[in-house]
Amino acid sequence: MAAIVKTTDVDALLRRVALFRDVPGEMRRELGHRLREVPFRAQTDIFHAGDAGATMYIIVEGAVKIFVPAIDGREVVLAVHRAGDLFGEMALLDDEPRSASASTMEDTLVFTLNRDDFVDVLDVYPAALRAIINVLVERLRATNQSIQDAYLLDVPGRLARRLLLIATEHGHDTERGRDIGLRVSQQELANMIGASRVAVNKQLQAWRQRGIVEVTRQRVVILQPANLEREFTLSP
Repeated sequence: MAAIVKTTDVDALLRRVALFRDVPGEMRRELGHRLREVPFRAQTDIFHAGDAGATMYIIVEGAVKIFVPAIDGREVVLAVHRAGDLFGEMALLDDEPRSASASTMEDTLVFTLNRDDFVDVLDVYPAALRAIINVLVERLRATNQSIQDAYLLDVPGRLARRLLLIATEHGHDTERGRDIGLRVSQQELANMIGASRVAVNKQLQAWRQRGIVEVTRQRVVILQPANLEREFTLSP
């Protein structure tokens, strides 16, 4: 059974979440009382496309990928979320089935919030609807960018943009360069950009030989971000 959240850091976490950053503090505190804490082991499915959905998730620690199954059985990864990110928020707004699947990439801890609790709080703080709209617009822009990349960029361009995006959202600086901050396999990278694992491996090794990236087991460190950026700014 999910544990009731008692940590004093709930409000600090909710201030990191775009959906709740600008809402009144009283609303965050009320939501904090309604959150439930749920742990997941790595490589665990949280929900599947087509499932009934009435719950939103906020990541406390860990990483979650959002994906849809392709016709050929592969995954098309739409997004990767880490601590402070939310997912499944559409479940708070409608009664439609899940439009995508969610699975953990590593051991993950989340807070859950169900639709009834959210609506109860929203009735008291209707101004929070603006924050919801902003989040949905941000999601739509990201989706549009992915569609443009798929049509306008070649594999090196798509891979370069994705690595830089992950590094910006999740990475950290090291003595060598910018670690992208995710343990991600080459197959998962391939799923994110709509390419084959072989093509991703070939491109990563080419960049490694040129000193643009450093590649170890499920880790990528960007050594020359400017050269990596040229891969999609100069892409045909």
